[in-house]
Amino acid sequence: MSSKRPVLGWWMWGLVAFAVVVALSLAVTAPADVTLGIAEHQAAATAARVDEIHAQWHAGGVRPLAIFAMIGDLVFIAIYGWGSWLAGRSFMAMGGIVRIIGAGVAAAAVVFVLTDYTETLLQLVQLLRDQGSDQLAGIAATARPVKVAAWIVTFLGVIAAWIIRRFAAPTA
Repeated sequence: MSSKRPVLGWWMWGLVAFAVVVALSLAVTAPADVTLGIAEHQAAATAARVDEIHAQWHAGGVRPLAIFAMIGDLVFIAIYGWGSWLAGRSFMAMGGIVRIIGAGVAAAAVVFVLTDYTETLLQLVQLLRDQGSDQLAGIAATARPVKVAAWIVTFLGVIAAWIIRRFAAPTA
């Protein structure tokens, strides 16, 4: 990765995938009688809460959409995680403060992928079984804040490194 240009293509496609997943997640709560969405499922730390959410999804007819949204989330994680890793590594090759930010982005990308896959797969297992599990829900809910923090680091880190590189680069 000795290129002087950052590798941002996969990261940007990851943002597109993120927008699609957010739209799918919001669609789950589109019916008036469905007030509990994917975010509540992610935060549900008990089987009882997961079962409450599943019951509402059944009643609202959005369970298939929720399954589709979670599968979409798995695709997003791969694209965005890979893109963040590549972007971080490409910034690492540039030196200076951008190199340090790039290392942080690459490390956060690994943490993001591990924690978001853990969270989403455990959610999907409960949804496909149509039964909450205290253990699975607890692990997923515990992974959530770590995933969110890692995503923020990758997102802001790539933007910060790009801005620094863009405006601090000497003109030839």
